[in-house]
Amino acid sequence: MTTLNVTTQVKEESAEPDSGTAGEQGASLVRRGRALAVDMGPPLAVAATAGALSQILAGQVWVALCWGVVAVSGLYIVSNSIIWQGRTGRTAGKYLEGFRTVSATTGSPIGILRAIIRVGCLPVEAILFLIGRFWPLHRGQRRTLADRVAGSLVTTSDTGRPTAGRRRLGMTAAALIPLCAVLSLVLVQFFVQRTDDQALVASRESVAQVASDGAVTLLSYKPDTVEQDLDAARGVLTGDFLETYTKLAKDVVAPTAKDKQVTMQAAAAGSAVESVSKDQASVLVYINQSTTTASSPETTQSQNAIRVGLTRIDSTWLISRFEPLF
Repeated sequence: MTTLNVTTQVKEESAEPDSGTAGEQGASLVRRGRALAVDMGPPLAVAATAGALSQILAGQVWVALCWGVVAVSGLYIVSNSIIWQGRTGRTAGKYLEGFRTVSATTGSPIGILRAIIRVGCLPVEAILFLIGRFWPLHRGQRRTLADRVAGSLVTTSDTGRPTAGRRRLGMTAAALIPLCAVLSLVLVQFFVQRTDDQALVASRESVAQVASDGAVTLLSYKPDTVEQDLDAARGVLTGDFLETYTKLAKDVVAPTAKDKQVTMQAAAAGSAVESVSKDQASVLVYINQSTTTASSPETTQSQNAIRVGLTRIDSTWLISRFEPLF
């Protein structure tokens, strides 16, 4: 009898203290994982997809719409994990799994404040996963670190659990939402971004040719046709550089070409695209240039490298920057 009493006393002292929800078995790690996947998987997948699409789709309307979806996903997570769980003890995932988060002492929903505390402990559990989740889940009521801090218990005795049909429907929807989000991203990347990438490749070839031809036009003129040559050059320019070149051509280039009988002829020796976007580009153009004057009729040869900046106006690339490098 003495041995039996001692053994019984040891078992009672080692058992986890009972509370108002004593005797209830806490939810297992597998069921908690499924519930968490239902709660976080769809909104995070939708938010991530919308964020990615905002970088792919052109136009402020699309960007605003995508970031609106991100905001709605965030609001859903807050309302589901904090407001609904605090007031009812359930989240969407917990409801489908048939358990609730309740106070460990009263058995009632934990309230919004403790729901915030509980959710706030989740990152700590993620960092200390073995300590925060695996270790306590094999003991008694299976209370995790977040449960202990918030004074909560995830109990499997939920009388409002869904029917088997509703549970299957909910789980199917939770699985389909991320799949549809990822599928939409793949389709947009294939049909929109792939088209943009192809257009970008075509733009690289186009801007290289425009920059080379424009540089040759800017650096080629004859004394007899200098006004027409300079007018042709102004036709490929835009922005502040157009104004600067117009003044330079009128005040310096044209008078000098006529007075000193300057003939300049340029030829592109090659080009390299530095960068190109939808409406801006930068190209290095290598120029071979020959010059003759009345006082020096013998042709002088020179080479130069020029950084040509291009701006797309409507559907036409025009030179907006012209920087000789040597």
